[in-house]
Amino acid sequence: MSKRITMSVPDHQKLTVAEFLDAVLGEEGRFELVDGVAYAMAGAKQGHNVIGSNVQTALVPAGKKSGCRTTSSDTGVQTGPNTVRYPDIVVDCGPPNPSATTASQPTIIVELSSPGTAVFDHGAKLREYQSIPSVQVVVQIESEIVPVKAHRRFGADWIEETYESLEDSIELPALATALSLREVYDTLEVRPRVRLQVIREQHPTR
Repeated sequence: MSKRITMSVPDHQKLTVAEFLDAVLGEEGRFELVDGVAYAMAGAKQGHNVIGSNVQTALVPAGKKSGCRTTSSDTGVQTGPNTVRYPDIVVDCGPPNPSATTASQPTIIVELSSPGTAVFDHGAKLREYQSIPSVQVVVQIESEIVPVKAHRRFGADWIEETYESLEDSIELPALATALSLREVYDTLEVRPRVRLQVIREQHPTR
């Protein structure tokens, strides 16, 4: 869910990345720039925020050892000439720059989805992240149900992995670590994905 930003920017006016980053600096809430149009992002439920905190807590130590920084949704990722996304978690392995507002070398991206945003997050955003040469893994986490999906760069291609058990772990070679689903959903009660069961009707023999 998103809506246009109303902060003194006419609806017909498109923004450059520099203008957008300057406009949202210090603003409350989350915003994204899509093809030059600025949008305000909807708020999140508690489960979404808990998962974000859990993932960041799990990745920060390994990131430090690898010379990377694990940041929250305040770090932008430029996915196109006039598009800036704000993933829930970004692991930036570029040179440190305390004044940076976007990741210089995003390596691992984590997006948390709810039932209302899953289709969009799993489609358009995923393709944008995959177009960035430095991105190695995109992790998509459902905030209310398991499973978790990891899209992993494999040469010139991408492979999709699905994890459906709290005992599963997602390997993250860039940080020489793994992220377990038990860490992801710690303190939350989540339900497994509903599986359809095919029942064959038995016809009596004539």
